[in-house]
Amino acid sequence: MPLFNRCFWRAARAAVALLGPALVAASMGCEMQALRQQPQRQLTVLLAEYRGAEATAEALRVGKELSGKGLPDVFVVEGAGMASLCAGHFTSWQDKKADEMLKAVRPITDAAGNYPFIGVLLVPIPEPMPQNPWPLEKAKGPFTLHVASWEAPGRMVKAQAYAAELRSQGYEACVLHGPRLSIVTIGSFGPEIYDDPSAVGRPGAKPKIVDPKILELQKKLSVRLEGELPPPEARIQPYPIIIPGRDLPVAAARLPKVLYRISLALVDTKTGLAEGRSLADGVAQSSARDEVSAMVTRLVRQLADAIPAGRAARVGIAGVAARDADASRDRVDVAALEALAAAVSRLPPDKVVVFGAEATRQYLDAAGVTTAAALGDPRQLKGVQALDFVITGSVTSFPRQ
Repeated sequence: MPLFNRCFWRAARAAVALLGPALVAASMGCEMQALRQQPQRQLTVLLAEYRGAEATAEALRVGKELSGKGLPDVFVVEGAGMASLCAGHFTSWQDKKADEMLKAVRPITDAAGNYPFIGVLLVPIPEPMPQNPWPLEKAKGPFTLHVASWEAPGRMVKAQAYAAELRSQGYEACVLHGPRLSIVTIGSFGPEIYDDPSAVGRPGAKPKIVDPKILELQKKLSVRLEGELPPPEARIQPYPIIIPGRDLPVAAARLPKVLYRISLALVDTKTGLAEGRSLADGVAQSSARDEVSAMVTRLVRQLADAIPAGRAARVGIAGVAARDADASRDRVDVAALEALAAAVSRLPPDKVVVFGAEATRQYLDAAGVTTAAALGDPRQLKGVQALDFVITGSVTSFPRQ
C-alpha cells in the first residue's frame, strides 16, 4: 500500500487549517514503545489529523512507515473518533531541533509527488479531548455564529463548559476543536442571513447581515477570547463563519478556477537565509482580499514565533512577488503586501520594530540591493546592517482540483 493515499493527503492538508483536534496518545506497537517513553515536552510538529472509526489505525500505520524511513520521534495523539500524527517533542518555540524537524518533514513527497507536509507548524502538544456532546461538524449549515475561542492549555474543557452554559440559557451552542484553537458557536444558518445571498462567496463582495436572530445575538453577546470579555471600547460582535468542510450553496461556482499559494520568508540579514520556522506557506481559496488577508495574518503569526526573544528585532518588508500571470492579473500580490504590512504592524512592539515597504526599500538601496533582487534571491539581503530581518513573499497560482 502506498505511504500516502488520497485520504491521507486530505488529512494532511487539513492539518494546516482550523479543523481537527486530537488527544494524547496511543501505542505504535513495539517499534514505537521507546518513543512513547521519552520525556514529554510541550511542543510538537503536527503532521496530519484523522477522523472517523479508523482514525487511530490510519495514523499509526502512516506513523510507523515514517518512523521506519528514518523520521525520528513520531507519535500519535488520539481521542474520541480522531487521531493526530506528530513528530518531535520540543521545549520552546526557539528550539533548534524543532527547526531541524520542520526542515526534515516539509520536503517529504507522497506517491503523486505532492508535498503534504509543506505547511506543517510547530504547535502545543494536543491535549486529551473530552467527548464532545455538541460537535459543530453535526450542525446544519453552512453558516454558524462564532462567539468564543480558546488557545491556552485547558482550552477544550473550557470551551465545552462555556457551550454548556450557553445551552443552559437556551442557546444552540456547538464546539469545534482545532489543532490550536477551540471555538464555540451558536446556531446554524443559510445564505438568506444576508441581504444579497447571490453575493455569498463572490470575491470582493461584502453582503450585509439582515437576519433578525443574528442581529439580536450580536447586540446581546460579545466574542469571548480565552473566556474573557473584551473591554467595552473594543467590543467584538459575534460574526458568521462557514462551518468547516461545508460548501457554499449559492456562489461557490463563481469562485476562481485557481488557488493561490502564498509563501513568506523571514530572512536573517546576518546570513541571507530563511529556514525552518522562518518559512511559512499556505493556500488562499480565492483572490478576495478577506481571504488573502486571513491567510497572510496566519502566516505572519507563524513567522513571529521564529523571531528570537530578548529585544525588539528590526523587521523590514521587502514586498510580495507574483510568480505567474494569473497571480499578477488578479492582484493577489498587491492584496498580500497590504495584508502583510497590516499583520506585521500588529505584532507586539516589544518583539518587533517594523519598517514598511518604502523604508525597507531605502535601506536596501543604501546597501546596494534592489527590491526585485531581494525578492528573486533573498541571499542578496546578507549584510543589510540596518535591519535584523526582512520579510519577502511570493504568490503562485495553480488549478483548483
